[in-house]
Parts: sequence; structure tokens; C-alpha cells
Amino acid sequence: MSEQSTNIDGAVGQALKAYFAGLSALDPEMISAAFTEDGELEDPVGSTVRKGRTEIAKYFSKGLCSVSRTLEIAPVKIHPAGNSLAVQWRMSVESLAGKKAEAEGIDVLTLAEDGLIGRIEGYWDQRAFLKAFMG
Repeated sequence: MSEQSTNIDGAVGQALKAYFAGLSALDPEMISAAFTEDGELEDPVGSTVRKGRTEIAKYFSKGLCSVSRTLEIAPVKIHPAGNSLAVQWRMSVESLAGKKAEAEGIDVLTLAEDGLIGRIEGYWDQRAFLKAFMG
């Protein structure tokens, strides 16, 4: 069985690239622009669902983007299925205080007809990441 590619073309690839580019740039507006106007983010699954671009941008601007100096995130494997993607990713972050933390997880993205992200569900151990990141 062959390994899944990390290259996806078309609107699906553009949405994924835009989301990851926004995260890497630590730019809440760029992140939220990858979503539909009424897009949803549940990250990690079981946490509060952020609804709409404004709420998603606010979540990142008060969270990860406000306390990080650098963030590198890249897909490891991508599994497309219809209008959805399961994306295994790896992330490395340095805080403004100089602490470094890494995380791995899987995001399930559901895309709208316009190619933007309608919903993301994140599966990862946020608690362990925050413990390493915040000390």
C-alpha cells in the first residue's frame, strides 16, 4: 500500500494551504479567511465550537497567535474523501518567552462548494502541548 501524498491540487489544496499558511504566519485574519463566513472550528474536539470568521480570528488572536514567536506546521499525510480531508500534521512552536513545544494531530476538514473550509475538527493532545509550551 502506498503512502498518501501531501500534495493536493485544486480548491481543496488551496483551502488547506491557506489555512496552514495563516497558522505559520501567526495571522488570525489569514487563518479565518480560509473559512466560509459561517465556518466552524472545534479544536480540539470536545472544546467550544467557534462559529464564523470573526469568532475564529478572535480565538487565534487571543490564543496561539498572541503568545508565539514562531510556528511551523506541515501536513504529514493527507487523506481526501469527497468534500473532506483528514490531514495528519506536525507542529513546532516557540513562545514569546522562548519555550519550545511540538505537537502532532489530525484535522478533519469539510469543504464548502466554494472551496473554503466549512468546518475543522482537530484531534490532538492540547493539554500536553500547553503544559510544554507554557511550562
